[in-house]
Amino acid sequence: MIVNGFGIQLTRLRHEHIEMVRQKRNSKKISQYMEFREEITPEMQEKWFQSVNNKFNNYFLIEFNGEQVGMIYGADVRWEKGETGNGGIFIWEGKWLETEIPLAASLMLTETSFLLGLDKTFIKVLNDNSRAIAFNKNLGYELLPGEENNYNRKYVLTKDNYYKKAEKFRTRFVKQYGDVFHIRIEDVNDESEANIISIHSKMSAENKKRFNLILP
Repeated sequence: MIVNGFGIQLTRLRHEHIEMVRQKRNSKKISQYMEFREEITPEMQEKWFQSVNNKFNNYFLIEFNGEQVGMIYGADVRWEKGETGNGGIFIWEGKWLETEIPLAASLMLTETSFLLGLDKTFIKVLNDNSRAIAFNKNLGYELLPGEENNYNRKYVLTKDNYYKKAEKFRTRFVKQYGDVFHIRIEDVNDESEANIISIHSKMSAENKKRFNLILP
C-alpha cells in the first residue's frame, strides 16, 4: 500500500525493508530516544516484523523525492474501539528533521486514520525528549492523567482536539496540496490492504472524496 499526499509518500513496510530499518533504528541518534536501547538483531527484527505485518499495525516508510527518510506508524489498532494503541515517528536523515516532512507525515497518517473511522491515538514519549513533546502537543496530543511521574509518558490525541490544535499547520498543506489522499492498493489479498478496501466500501461519500482508493 502506498499513500500520497501533502507532498510526500508513505509506503507500507515490506519484508525487503526490515534490514535497512533495523540498521537505522540501532543507530545511537535514533535509539537514544527509544525506551528499548539494546541492539536489535536480525532475528529479533524478523520476529517483530512477523508480529506486526497484519491489519492491526500500520508501519510506513516516509519518502520524499524518492528518498527514504524515516518511518511512521500506528500500531495496535483496535478497529472495533476506534483507537490506535501506539503511534510514533522517527526520522533517520538529520537534514529533514527541521523541515516540514515530519509534520506532513504526521498530519497525513492522522487524517487518513480518521477517515478510516479511528477517533483516538495514543503515543508514548520519553520525558527528556523535549522536541517530540513540543511537536506532539502542537498536533493536539495531551498528557494522560497519572503519567506526570513516568519516564515514558503516555499521551492521547482525539479527533476534535486535532482539528482544533493542528488547524494552523494543516491549512498550509491543504492550500498547497489539497486535502485528498491517494491510496494505492498493491495486493488485494494482503490482510491489511483487504481490510482497507472493506472499510472504504462502507465510507460516507464525503470521506471517499478525500480517501481516493486506487485498486490494481
